[in-house]
Order: sequence, then C-alpha cells, then structure tokens
Amino acid sequence: MRPIERDLLRFKEIVRGEVKKRAREFLTREELFGQVEGRLVSIPLPQLELPKIVHGEPLGEGLGLGGAGSEGLGPGGHVPVAELELEEFLDLMGEALRLPRLKPKGEGEVTEEAWRYTTIARKGPRGLRHVRRTLKASLRRALASGSYRPEDPRLLPEPEDLRYKAPKSRPRPHAQAVILFALDVSGSMREEELRLVKTLSFWITLWVRRHFPRLERRYLLHDAEAWEVSEEEFFRAREGGGTRLSSALLLAEEILKAYPEAFYNRYLYHFSDGENWQGDTPLALEALKRLLPTLALYGYAQVQGPYGQGRFLEEVREALEGREGFAALEVRGREDLPLALRRLLGG
Repeated sequence: MRPIERDLLRFKEIVRGEVKKRAREFLTREELFGQVEGRLVSIPLPQLELPKIVHGEPLGEGLGLGGAGSEGLGPGGHVPVAELELEEFLDLMGEALRLPRLKPKGEGEVTEEAWRYTTIARKGPRGLRHVRRTLKASLRRALASGSYRPEDPRLLPEPEDLRYKAPKSRPRPHAQAVILFALDVSGSMREEELRLVKTLSFWITLWVRRHFPRLERRYLLHDAEAWEVSEEEFFRAREGGGTRLSSALLLAEEILKAYPEAFYNRYLYHFSDGENWQGDTPLALEALKRLLPTLALYGYAQVQGPYGQGRFLEEVREALEGREGFAALEVRGREDLPLALRRLLGG
C-alpha cells in the first residue's frame, strides 16, 4: 500500500471516530436538516495542536500555544471540514446511537422489470462486443473448416463469428415503505416541543429511507379535527384550540388505504402532549387496535407541555404495551432524543 493510501485510510478513520464521538451533538444540529435530500454531509474536524516544549517554562507547562490538545483552526481561521456520503454518515450515526436495522414486515415488496446483460446475441453495438465469445466462435469455425494451424494460431473473426452482450429481463423485488407523521398542534404545544418533533421526524425519515429507498411520506396536523398538509407546512404549523387524538388516527386509517400492507411497510408516528378531550380516548384506542396489526410500527412520542402532560401515554401503554410494532415514550427535552429515536425505530 502506498503512503498516500495509508494516509487516506487514516483520515477516514479519524472522520469516522469524530462522527461516533459527537453523534449526540449531530443529532440536534439543525443545520444538518437541509441535507436530507443531498448526498454529502459536512463534518467539522477541529485540528489538534501538537505539543511542544517552550524554553524557560517548567516541564509540563507551556505546551503549545493553547495547551496540549487544544482545538486549532485551519487556514483563514476556519474549522476544517470533511465530507461523507449520506449513507456512510447514517451508518456511523446508527452504530453510535445503536439504532436498529429495519426489516420488511411480510411481503412489503413490489416487483419491477430489471435488465441485465446476461445473454449473448449475434448482433449489437460495437461497445458491447464480447471478445472471448467472439474468439471462441472464430476458433470453432477454423477447426471445423480445417484452416486452423497450431504453428500460427492467429484468428481472424468473420462477421458470422461476432458475439455481443445482450440484456435479459428479470423481475427484481423492491421493499417499499410509507411514513405518516401526525402532529398535535393544539394551543398547549410550544416552540420547544415542536423543535423536538422536527428533530425526531427528520432522523426517523433518514433512517427508514436508509433501509427502504422507495419511501413515501405523508403529514397530518390536528387539534379537534385532522387535516393533511405538506412537509413544509407540517414543520411551521401554529394552530390552537382543543385536542381530539382520534381525529388524526382516523384520518391516517383512511389515507393508509392507498398503501396496501401487502406492498408497503407502513409506519405511523404520532406526537402530542397527551392532553385529550374527555371521552375521545376510547375512540383513539379503538382506531389504534385496528391499525396496529397492519403497521410495521406505531410510535407515540409524548412531549411535556407548559402545563405538564396529559394521560394518553399511560392509557395507550395500558391498552397496547407488549404488542408487536408498538412503541410509546415520553420526551422531556433534547437529552432524551437518542433513546427516543432508538425506541421509535423499534429498538
């Protein structure tokens, strides 16, 4: 291995170590949120000043300009950055946060036609000429006609000897998924709670799409009623009024009819502070009991509002705890995000 290749491998290890070490920090860095559709993620890499002995200072003091191990800056006073492919970055984050690998539930697949060059044809473009097959055909013809001479084994292919790579259709299954995000935007949800929801929704989307590239996303808002919105509207919604949690679940049930469980891995995530109108919780639980067997996962995250929390977390746990594909937890602040993300992904 050449020295430059060893240096490159060492640099990649440094980048990987930096991502793992700072995974919790990256989890809450909102400047990453705009990179969901991109292929590269920028990773800041503060440099370390090498320790050096300064004349006249006692041993162990005065090491370097800022002390041993101080973070330095690159040229022009900027922190150096490295760029990682999004997939590699997600894998490193997954290792650091111990996120679960997602597997298709049931079939959850569609089959599409894929063309692969696995056959041979007698006609085709010059760029697809199969040299070995062409020479074999030329050799067989020369042997059959008696014109082959071992002392002069050169072969001169004729037009009928030419062979080309040709495509053949093969069905290829693809696992696909759909995510529904439902957000309670009643008056008790504040800016900080909405920021936690945005963070969780972003990372859930990235991680599910890492396993299911064919991913569709739908967004619902609700207070006393539920309605569908765009992704942009979902993250800047400000509403008010009362809360009926069943309204979001009933609308989700209707929307999911367009995504048959035989062909889609279906994920439903619901974010609320747990406050619900009296008498609505039984309706919400009935809808959940119908939905849960058809879902890859239902995740309910209850954030703490300014006036405390409602009782829906306790009630939904009492009704569904222990069932497959069910995850529910409380999110009190940013410190809870790593565990919340892992739990909401089924870990």
